[in-house]
Amino acid sequence: MQIITDKTQKEKKEHGSFSFPFLLSYERLSAYESGSFLWHWHPEAELTLITSGKMEYHVNEQVFYAKEGDVIFCNGGALHAGNMTCSYDCSYNAITFLPKLIYGYKESVIYNQYVRPIVENPGFGGIYYDYTSTSGKKVHDLTLQISEVASNKKEGYELTIISLLTTLWKILWSDYEASNTRSHGDFRRNYERIRSIISYVENHYQEKITLDDVASCVHLSRSECSRIFKANMQQSLFGFIQQYRIQKSLDYLLDTDATITEIADMVGIPDPNYFAKTFTKIQGMSPSAYRKHRG
Repeated sequence: MQIITDKTQKEKKEHGSFSFPFLLSYERLSAYESGSFLWHWHPEAELTLITSGKMEYHVNEQVFYAKEGDVIFCNGGALHAGNMTCSYDCSYNAITFLPKLIYGYKESVIYNQYVRPIVENPGFGGIYYDYTSTSGKKVHDLTLQISEVASNKKEGYELTIISLLTTLWKILWSDYEASNTRSHGDFRRNYERIRSIISYVENHYQEKITLDDVASCVHLSRSECSRIFKANMQQSLFGFIQQYRIQKSLDYLLDTDATITEIADMVGIPDPNYFAKTFTKIQGMSPSAYRKHRG
């Protein structure tokens, strides 16, 4: 399984309905190939409650190491990805919602004073709530309540969810105002460039990709393209390209009868020996062992 996105990395999955833009889903990292979900975004805000295990959660340029009980708020439109850490699987509740459930309409004081500063700041990716902290415990309890109410669906549950989300948003807004996360200026300036780079890689991973190709697509010099990507994603551009190619190879290994040599070529690594070496470095086992173990 893997998250399905369009060419801009926007997730195609529907998050609730037009009449009630809210969705609760129970997820597990091991359900995804390689124990990770790839970079993507969606207009809805998201709350991730870790119910067991650990997760390395990336949102924009931030990296959070979350454990059981912790909650991560991801802003709408923020690029995010997640993976296992130290081979721990991770189960989590994912709650996505449009903040208009809280503010109603854009002329309201709720939107302009408490919601707009957050949702219209593309440089603000999210906040990590450690369960052991005072605010983290409150956010955990509220997120757990929301999950239970959404799961039980008793009469009037929609009103209860809106009430709980509003209470949680007040905590979020207070922490946002008190923190330095309001002004991630560097990422804000480069946000669209990062999206374009990721989109280019995902659309051309089967081909030979050069630094000149990627730099050209975002109208930057080679050195500036590399610098911006690494500074904001905590990973080299080359490393990201290779990791993405290996990620894509997993589907071919499990769902086709293609040989390792053929699969290497399919994902843009025509040298099968180099493919096997890179695969083993990233996955911890050879391509043939992975096929045998997971197939």
